Amino acid sequence: MISLRICIGSCHGWLITVDDNCNMHLLNPLTGVQIPLPSVTTLPFVKIVQDSQEPISKFMIGEVYSIWRMHRFFFHKAVLSMAPDADGSFTIVMIYSVWKRLAFARAGDEAWTSIQTPHGFHDVIHCNDKFYTASYGGTVMAWEPNGLAIVSEIISSDIDEAYIGCMMYLVESPDDNLMLIARHAGEGPIISHTSLFLVFSLDEQDLQWKKVKSLHQQTLFLGGNQSMFLPAADFPELKQNCIYFTNNILEFCGYFHYADSDIGVFNMESKKIEPIDHLGRHLNWPPSVWFFPSLS
Repeated sequence: MISLRICIGSCHGWLITVDDNCNMHLLNPLTGVQIPLPSVTTLPFVKIVQDSQEPISKFMIGEVYSIWRMHRFFFHKAVLSMAPDADGSFTIVMIYSVWKRLAFARAGDEAWTSIQTPHGFHDVIHCNDKFYTASYGGTVMAWEPNGLAIVSEIISSDIDEAYIGCMMYLVESPDDNLMLIARHAGEGPIISHTSLFLVFSLDEQDLQWKKVKSLHQQTLFLGGNQSMFLPAADFPELKQNCIYFTNNILEFCGYFHYADSDIGVFNMESKKIEPIDHLGRHLNWPPSVWFFPSLS
């Protein structure tokens, strides 16, 4: 059932989903079209442990993972280079495993190709014909889609060291510039909740991050495995110069099903967090996701 799947990505009007047997699909929720993705067992060190009762009972990844554990803690985020119905030549990049590694597949591939790096990754996006990743420590890398070779490494020296351990997000700005968002979490009664955001924009001339104090008339949607700007003037119900955020850390959502989800609106000017109007209480499971339909 589609309703039981988790969503690990939302791009170009398509969802990237994982069902309760850990099968992955691209899904267009408006048309119902589905495209199967390569099996998770084509990733390094992932094997199925079978018994006579079930087609899949457990996974072996150095240690035994139950279906429940695999479903909630192995998959983190995936992004597409373009809509699958554009010209049939899309590339998908995924962050997976407890080590937050990278893998990619192209349209028609029967297996994932793992990318060997010493880093674990917070986020991945596709921007200006390249994939960009943000790793622990705030380092951002650019990857060419033809072979995914590293083009450059950008050291985020302008980011306050106090926020290097924060959750990092990458976003494409309305003027096609690359932005880095640091999300700081304070202490909560059960799990940590968001307390502050720092926003940086990449100066492409000297490859340095410059702090952004205002989003002006823009509204940023962050988390939920897709981040995107919308012009608040076109959507009067949105609050301008604000970040609408949700919790997309599936490990937390998986462990704390019935805790209140970390969802709200951060005002860039006042630095205060408010609830989203008319949303009401929202639990951690199923994880929240922003979806922007593509009707073209």
